[in-house]
Amino acid sequence: MKVRFNRFAVRCLTALLLGLALLLLHGRADSALPGIILPKSGAPWELGKLAYWPMLAAIPVTGRLSGGVRQTASELLPAAAVTALTLFLTCWGLSGLQAGRGAYLLAWVALTAAGTALSVRERPVKGGFWVLLGLALALAYVLFSLLPPVWQPFLDPCSAAAMATLPC
Repeated sequence: MKVRFNRFAVRCLTALLLGLALLLLHGRADSALPGIILPKSGAPWELGKLAYWPMLAAIPVTGRLSGGVRQTASELLPAAAVTALTLFLTCWGLSGLQAGRGAYLLAWVALTAAGTALSVRERPVKGGFWVLLGLALALAYVLFSLLPPVWQPFLDPCSAAAMATLPC
């Protein structure tokens, strides 16, 4: 039990600190490579990066606590994908409710903690589907960072493009 809590504490702290670093660098992505990892705007899709990439970066940090990097990746990749998608949907719902920034921050912290707790379960989620989902999400982050769509969940709720059309 103590070992699982240690894994959770280190993974959660690592993911939150790396996510905080991404949040502080928010919007500073001038070229393509940082734009894949850093959130470019306050769009719900971009905010999902605050959970996905930091949880993946926690794999080598916590690899020694759970039997190696391969074992840690099999535990953490499905949890990172589910957490990032849940954060994306939550932020999309919050943008519809016009919630304040504190609600987004609370959602990010709570879902990151829940995702890392999911990764240290006694019987971790395993299977090819979950690993495939995690890799597909990474590919989607790369693709939509390089060629961003102009639909609602990919637009910053504060931008003029996300608002209703302006009358002539």
